[in-house]
Amino acid sequence: MKRAANSLLILLTYPFMAFLRALVQPAPARGTGEPIRHTPRFYITRSGEIAPLCAIFRTSSTLRSFNLLRLGEERVRGLVHGFLMICFLSAYAAAETPAPAAEEISAIIRAEIMAMPEWTDADIRIEISGAISRAPEESFHLAPKGLTIGRRNVIAPIDVRGGKTARSLSIPAVVYVKTTAVAAARKISTGETINADDLRESSVETTDIGRALTRNPEEIVGKIALRAFAAGDHLPVEAFSVPPLVRRGDMVSLRLERNGIVLTSTARASENGRLGEFIQVKSVDFSSAIRARVTGPSEVSIH
Repeated sequence: MKRAANSLLILLTYPFMAFLRALVQPAPARGTGEPIRHTPRFYITRSGEIAPLCAIFRTSSTLRSFNLLRLGEERVRGLVHGFLMICFLSAYAAAETPAPAAEEISAIIRAEIMAMPEWTDADIRIEISGAISRAPEESFHLAPKGLTIGRRNVIAPIDVRGGKTARSLSIPAVVYVKTTAVAAARKISTGETINADDLRESSVETTDIGRALTRNPEEIVGKIALRAFAAGDHLPVEAFSVPPLVRRGDMVSLRLERNGIVLTSTARASENGRLGEFIQVKSVDFSSAIRARVTGPSEVSIH
């Protein structure tokens, strides 16, 4: 039973020993004809001889006896030595690994988004896919053109500095922003004027950071909806507009100013118009349509 357990342990360790072949067995001189015997016993023994922790086993009789296993009729030294050497080298390599590059890029993206007024106090979560690596002497910096923001993710152009050669990376990331935003308290139809009772505040986590959800009800109260919303939908600022001062079909006061002379007439608006916009109207005194500028509620003028 003991021999079977030892043999199983040796077979499980054999791939690790074979990985160290170049270290434990120099290539024979060309032309000598010396054969290389690739056996479990050979690798176990030679790995034990080069392990940096050999001195520890030599000073302890308990470890020394534990480190001697029987393979067939021979006692084999080095199984524990070789295994611990692999663990030691792995720990050393892990200690030399620089801080995760993804965390540095996430911090760069987070700082850029929090600089936007609408997300200054938001809770931001960033997910970066794919492996990103850098040398210890390299550092990451956001390129001058800044983030490219889409509806589902952002692209961070990163300049890598400090290495042997300068390079640039385009890192895709999904940004989740959790914040308090304004939602519809009821169904809102296209063209409706928004009242305070139509709105409520609720928490939302969104990936669409570019559309700027409404954070304060006062931003859209009194405006008209440019599209329909269901109850509970969160409302982006861009989906609402200031209502027109002149609506299509309204009778408006038409004012004409020329060389200090002011004439007034009545006209019918052929289209909607907001303050400062030019719309088409038709005067009741003339058959042809003219372009006039909206100057107030139901007022247009021609200069």
